[in-house]
Amino acid sequence: MFTTLGSRSRRRRKGWVALTAAAITLTSLTACSPSSSDSDRTTASSSAVEDGAFPVTVEHAFGETTFEREPVRILTLDSAATDTVVALGMTPTSMQRDGWAGDDDGFLPWTRAELERTGKTLPTPASYYSDSGELLFEQILGAAPDVILAPYSGFSRTDYERLSTIAPTLPYADRPYQPTWQNLTTDVGKALGRGAAAEKLVKTTENTLAQQKSEHPEFAGVRFVFGSYIRDGETETAIYGPADPRVQLVENLGLTIAPDVVTGSKNSAGDSFLFGISMENLDTIDTDVYLGWASEQSEVDSTVNNTLFARWPVIAAGKDLWITDNRLTAATMYVSVLSIEWAVDQLVPQLSALVEK
Repeated sequence: MFTTLGSRSRRRRKGWVALTAAAITLTSLTACSPSSSDSDRTTASSSAVEDGAFPVTVEHAFGETTFEREPVRILTLDSAATDTVVALGMTPTSMQRDGWAGDDDGFLPWTRAELERTGKTLPTPASYYSDSGELLFEQILGAAPDVILAPYSGFSRTDYERLSTIAPTLPYADRPYQPTWQNLTTDVGKALGRGAAAEKLVKTTENTLAQQKSEHPEFAGVRFVFGSYIRDGETETAIYGPADPRVQLVENLGLTIAPDVVTGSKNSAGDSFLFGISMENLDTIDTDVYLGWASEQSEVDSTVNNTLFARWPVIAAGKDLWITDNRLTAATMYVSVLSIEWAVDQLVPQLSALVEK
C-alpha cells in the first residue's frame, strides 16, 4: 500500500532547489506580534560575535565541522540558511538565487524585507546548482567563501567532502531536506559565532507560533495530511511525513498529523521526506483536512478531477486547501525564523476557514 518515493523524490527536490532556493508569499515581512519580534530582531541585527564562540564544532550527518574563526565571506546554498544569516545581523557575500518563488533579482520577499529594514547592502544572488540539481563547484570556488552553509540540502558525502576542500561546510544535521527550523537556526548561529543570539531568535519565533496556536483553538484535534498535486501518468499521490518541515510547521500551529500518515511513513523504506500511496488506497488514510501544493491552478484542477483522488472522503467533502502561490509554498518548505512570520500571516486565515467549513 505504501511505497517510498526515495530516488524520485530526491530528483524532484533537486529540481526545486535548482529552480528555487528559498521561501515564500505576498507583501512585506509582517510579524504576528510586531513589538516583541521587531525588538528581538533588532537585537539580533546588532549582535556581534560572542565571547569564546570560536573555535566551535558542529555535528551533522557526515560527522562534524570545526569553525575556527568568524567568517567574513559567507556562501549560503539554501534560503533557510540565508534567512538565518540575515536574521542574525549578517549578510551573505554569496547566496543561492531563487528563480522559482523569488522576485526578479532572486530574493524571497521576507529576505529582501529584512535586509532593507536593516539598511544592509543587498548581495547579488547567483546559481550554485545546475538545472538538474547538481552542485556547480567551479562557481562555488569562484565565490571564494570562507564558510559554506547548507543545512537544508540533500547532497552526498562525496559532495560534502569536495565542498569542504573549498571552505568549512555545514550540511544537513541528520536526513536530507528534513531539518527542524530550530536546529537549523542554532547550528547556523554556532557556525557564525552567534549561538546565544540564535537561541533567542528560536525562542521569539516559538512564542509567535504559540500565540497563533492559542488564538486558534479550532485547530486543536484537527487531523491533517500534507501532500502534492498528481503529475501526468502517476498512479500514486505523494504524502509528506512527520519529519518534513512543512508538516512540523502546521503542527506547531496546533493541528495534528493524521495517525495514518505516521504509520505510512514508518512503513515506507528509506529516509525520504515523503512517501507514495496508490490512489486506490487513499481511503485508508483517515483525515479531517487535506493540504496540498501546486505551481498553478491547472495542476490542482487535474488532481481533484482524477476519479480516484476525488473519491477520497476528505476531497469529496471539500475539506482541502491548495497552496498555489510559489512564495507560500517556499515559505512552508524552507522554514526559517524569517519565513515563519510571513507564512503564518498568509496561511493561518486560510487554515481557519478550512477547519470551520
